[in-house]
Amino acid sequence: LVETYIKHLQSKKIFQKGIFITFEGGEGSGKSTQIKLLSKLLTEQNISHVLTREPGGTEIGEQIRKILLQGNIDKLDSYSEFLCFAASRREHLKKIILPALNKNKIVICDRFLDSSYVYQGMVGGLKREIITKIHDDFCFKKYPDLTILLNVNPKVGLERKNKTTLIENRFENFKNEFHELVQTKFLELANINSHRYRVINADNEKNFIFNEIIEQIKHFFILNKNE
Repeated sequence: LVETYIKHLQSKKIFQKGIFITFEGGEGSGKSTQIKLLSKLLTEQNISHVLTREPGGTEIGEQIRKILLQGNIDKLDSYSEFLCFAASRREHLKKIILPALNKNKIVICDRFLDSSYVYQGMVGGLKREIITKIHDDFCFKKYPDLTILLNVNPKVGLERKNKTTLIENRFENFKNEFHELVQTKFLELANINSHRYRVINADNEKNFIFNEIIEQIKHFFILNKNE
């Protein structure tokens, strides 16, 4: 069924340049794990796709990632953070995402613009209008077709993260109130963009979560199929 729905969408005019799926959520929400499971399923069904992440994806993007995700929490304010993310995102779109979509591939990205709206915007204080203008002017006005929000209790997410030794721990080191606000704002953003968001309870076991993701993806494809 997943294969049928995906190939149908790829045949539709709106998706003739591929399908762009993003995963969002707070720290420890399990995005990387679920993306790997989805990639395995798509590979088994011989569906061409690309996995990538933000910040990162390109050589310069990975260098910017180190600046943003490592070190002291106070070394950058939200404005500087966003400009770094935007520079990485432009390169990411130009060199990885858009070429893959133009080849009619599915692109699955671990975080994208919505993380900027939440972290630097709704939580950090940068106006949404500024974020949108910079994105539209310099990042090709590209938005996801489908966004999976893994909604995790911040305490659960941070406990998962603490189970391993982290180098990229700058955001994890913010206070609990920060992470609680991030969760709240992601849910608000999902409500604003309900046409492309699917919210998944990520407090559960990984296979249970994955099954729910697949059901939501199927539902999303069915709705588009019936348009």
